[in-house]
Amino acid sequence: INGIPAYVDYISPTQINVLAPDDATTGAVQVQVTAAGQKSNSFTAQKQQFAPSFFTFAGGKYVAAEHSNYSYLGAPGLIAGVTTRPAQPGEVVLLYGTGFGPTNPATPTDQLVTTRPSLPANSVQITLGGVAAAVQFAGLAGSGLYQFNVTVPSLPNGDAPVVATIGGVSTQSGVSITVQQ
Repeated sequence: INGIPAYVDYISPTQINVLAPDDATTGAVQVQVTAAGQKSNSFTAQKQQFAPSFFTFAGGKYVAAEHSNYSYLGAPGLIAGVTTRPAQPGEVVLLYGTGFGPTNPATPTDQLVTTRPSLPANSVQITLGGVAAAVQFAGLAGSGLYQFNVTVPSLPNGDAPVVATIGGVSTQSGVSITVQQ
């Protein structure tokens, strides 16, 4: 990316997931793939400081989330063969995403995330059902993986849209968690 090696996370016949290299460049950058010594055609992509997005499951409708005991959060029966249960108001839940930008202290993309917390360098605001949720923890849980521990506000039963904002950029719309009192 922009002439700097990226760090490969996943490869399939139709997809390559990488962590963008640590440079301050934003805007149009050239991307090229090298495999078995062969270079692809390059193409232009937009590199941004922030490109926040939640990981999802169940067809992309629900945020990948867990209860504080690491059991899956969702409506009962949401995922076949997996026990899921809704969040409750007042409960701390764990949400997972990527693209939340630099951390403090800095964690270079070529290093494993250690037990020392690396927090986002910028403040993250999260709303559940349009209500501000108290963020108990925000930080890297793995390379490119951000974890957010948030307290579920008092919300009615049902699916509550989830939105996180950092540096004026918001996560994707149309993703939720299920809440039941």
